[in-house]
Order: sequence, then C-alpha cells, then structure tokens
Amino acid sequence: MRVENFAPSSPSNPHETPLTSENISHTVTRYDLATAIMKRLPHVSRRKALDLVDCALEEIAEALLERRECVKLHEFGTFCVRERTEGAGHAPLAVEGATRPRRRFVGFKASLRLKQKVEKARSRSTARHTLGS
Repeated sequence: MRVENFAPSSPSNPHETPLTSENISHTVTRYDLATAIMKRLPHVSRRKALDLVDCALEEIAEALLERRECVKLHEFGTFCVRERTEGAGHAPLAVEGATRPRRRFVGFKASLRLKQKVEKARSRSTARHTLGS
C-alpha cells in the first residue's frame, strides 16, 4: 500500500494553506486501512479487510513484544523495541539526585524511500503555497 493514498486531498485552491502535520485533522485508522484494501481488492469484504489489518498489526506486535524482533517494512521503515537505561534525570527543575527509570519503548526509523517521498510532498506543497501567494 502506498502511503500517499491515505493523505487527505491537497487543496484545490492554490491560496489555501498547504498540508502540514500541524493542520491535518485526519488520522488514518484501522477502518481507513481496511477501506483502502477493499478499493484495491474489490472482492474482499469489509469484515475480511478488517481481519487482514488486525492480523498484520497482531503479527507486528507479537514480533516486537514476544519474539523481541525488529519489524522491517520495505520502503516504509523499521520498528524495534529499544530500552532506555536508568540514569540521571536531565530536567533542570528535577530534584537533585532524581533518576530516570529504565523503560522499553517502540522506536521507528523511516526508510530512505519514505523520507524522500515525504520531502517530495513537502516541497510540492511549499511550491504550491508559494505560487499562490
């Protein structure tokens, strides 16, 4: 699935504000992903499309949490569980001697291809906005 399929449509009026992360009000949901699957595969029902999305997300979560594997999605990016070690806190107003607890978190590193697509979309959006001014 191509990421640009999920972006809200670009402004048809060149005088409108270009899309940025600050002014996009739509978040892609499981339902949106299932709808995209249904559009590409018309023979798949909504229930089956939702099942496919859920199955993929469960596999990703299981790989990250249970098997402690990184998940690499070609031309999209890599998800890995990382661990932040316990250490001194860096907040300037923190109590002296306070420590940051050890914790695990999911990290994401975008692929070069995804970064290029984002930059290309940003530059097109900026160019449209500049031309409309």
